Amino acid sequence: MPSAFRRRLLPALLLSLAVLAGACSGGNSSTPDSAGDAGERFFSLWQKKDYSAMYDLLTVQAQAAISREKFVGRYEAITDEATITGIDFELSGQADSGTPAAKSNPDAEPIAVKVTIHTAFFGDIVQQNSLPAVHQLVTIPPKEGSNKKPQEKVLWRIDWKPSLIFKELDDKSLVHRFARVPKRGTIFDRNGQPLAADFDLPVVGVVPDLMTDRERTISTLAGALGMPASDVRAKTNANVPSYYFIPIKTLPFGTTDQQLQTFYDLKDLGVLVQPKTQRVYPFSDSAAHILGYMKEVSADDLKQLSAQGFSEGDFIGADGLEAQFQTELSGKRGGVLATIAPEGNIVRTIAQKDAQPAQDIYLALDINVQQAAEAALGQRVGSAVVMDPRDNSVLALASYPRFDPNGFIQGLTSDQASSLLNDTRRPFLNRPLLAAYPPGSTFKVVTGSAGLERGGYTPGSTFPCTPTWSGLGPAFVKANWQSIDRGPLTIAGGLMASCNPVFYQVALTLDGIDTKLLPQFAHDFGFGAPTGIGIDEAAGLDPTPDWKRKELGEDWFSGDTVNMGIGQGFLLATPMQIANMYSALASNADLRKPLLIKKLVTPNGPTKEFTADVIRHLPISDTTLATVREGLRRVVQDPGGTSYQVFVGARVDAAGKSGTAEDLAFGADHVFFVAFANRSNPSILALISLEEGKSGSAEAGPRVRQILETFVSS
Repeated sequence: MPSAFRRRLLPALLLSLAVLAGACSGGNSSTPDSAGDAGERFFSLWQKKDYSAMYDLLTVQAQAAISREKFVGRYEAITDEATITGIDFELSGQADSGTPAAKSNPDAEPIAVKVTIHTAFFGDIVQQNSLPAVHQLVTIPPKEGSNKKPQEKVLWRIDWKPSLIFKELDDKSLVHRFARVPKRGTIFDRNGQPLAADFDLPVVGVVPDLMTDRERTISTLAGALGMPASDVRAKTNANVPSYYFIPIKTLPFGTTDQQLQTFYDLKDLGVLVQPKTQRVYPFSDSAAHILGYMKEVSADDLKQLSAQGFSEGDFIGADGLEAQFQTELSGKRGGVLATIAPEGNIVRTIAQKDAQPAQDIYLALDINVQQAAEAALGQRVGSAVVMDPRDNSVLALASYPRFDPNGFIQGLTSDQASSLLNDTRRPFLNRPLLAAYPPGSTFKVVTGSAGLERGGYTPGSTFPCTPTWSGLGPAFVKANWQSIDRGPLTIAGGLMASCNPVFYQVALTLDGIDTKLLPQFAHDFGFGAPTGIGIDEAAGLDPTPDWKRKELGEDWFSGDTVNMGIGQGFLLATPMQIANMYSALASNADLRKPLLIKKLVTPNGPTKEFTADVIRHLPISDTTLATVREGLRRVVQDPGGTSYQVFVGARVDAAGKSGTAEDLAFGADHVFFVAFANRSNPSILALISLEEGKSGSAEAGPRVRQILETFVSS
């Protein structure tokens, strides 16, 4: 017999009742026959999170010390706080009589138990503990509706203490998880300018205990902050202890020491200035669509993120780089799981997890070029893309209208939120990457290249450039954009004049050879697939005969190829796809992934660098490339070129192409202009896309020239 039993004298009646209870139980698992059975039952119920049934196994004394409601609530609260997902246990016989459990109750039979508590955040917490089981006279009420009297039985019960949850826990302490949050990573431009970073911002507030004249403080502070006194008063009425600092307003990034001195001078009125770490976008709405913005975690977010250490009130990336690189920018949170006294100080540590630093992102983007591109785009709804063809780096990606990501941190007013959400121009749309349009005449370089490579044409082949073209028959006459006869033109001349009949004819010839030939060339030039820039982008649409049969249930006609030949029909492309294609033409004809993200840097750790990987070489010869480039030169430098007047007197040696595309679904024409300079060694390429316009040359061309002349290398 265990020593604990030898120390107690059980009356004969109790022993008889114990035998009777065992005989009547019939092996019922809810009535443990031994201390081991009691332990097995108790921890099995914990595995099932059946806390109420666990409570039924407690001794009379333990139940007197804690109600069922509080018992269940404590287990549930600790499960949430410690991110417990489950437990495993292993009973290993009687525990040492010198254990805390044995000492606390000499009548208990302490059972040694190893409990492995599985947590989502801290991993497994292994605890060697002892379970105090007591043979106790218990009154068992009859079943509901029964006429029988309550029975008294001697049963095994658990002399429960909070230390059975965590051995570090006692009656007075609580379990708390302290977060260790690494500083969020910074997003830099190519020159090391922070575009999104955590900064300490000054917060102006008051301490009620320090306000000798409350109304004077309110009126003076309201005037200094430019706030209504009623708003300041409402904030000072916060239900907090009188010695607390009550924040009134967070001052913006860039607030000078001279401006802060105004508030330092109000110290005698109970006004203080304290720092607050906050995500800041120093350049306001510039590059907002690339950087994205932050949002406060929602209840749904926390279902996924609580295991990573996030809690209510935290912010995560919601769009752009902030969202796509949320894991890298946030690092890995650490924390300490501890018991705390009612006053909040740590008593004992249960588990801890080290934080891991966040990564910084260095972009190829140049904030000076970005702002210049945004200025050139102005308030026209559309896009600007600026690249360096030498390494295919993206220097600017501009979209209008824009938004200020700082507003999502500071909190948008209802009017501000409504204005953004109800703006029919879709200010959150990242147009360079996610808006897809018919590319119009910017696509003619593809048709011309396919004609030279697979259509049997040479750089000297000529085509009529008449006001109309009837290659599909008299019932399907198609018009040129000009009403004059330009005479015979080569493919380079066709690019110069953007002559539709030249490319109608080339497309028809290609269709006669193979209906899939021009769509295949479009694919090889990067249409119909993401560019691989590294953040969310649309694939556009490279229509093929198979696509049309599958999606529309119709056959492919020669007219489909002819329309595609001038960048119309079903063809759709993003501004980034068009710019990336022209970057290949400006360099060595390698189609590459645009380089937006240059490197990820871990402080005191590894650096991951990126390059513009080659996707494929354009399916063209050096002769074809030279012919296309000559046509693009003539667009801006030949008096017959569509954009000659735009570039007269330009300080750069440029080559480029305009485009105007009909979009019946959208209800307006889209216009483009793309150009690179200097031609001998292009160091910059710029594209402007306007969502509504009449002429790519007249409306987008001057904006591109402005960018090129500002940043082209001599």
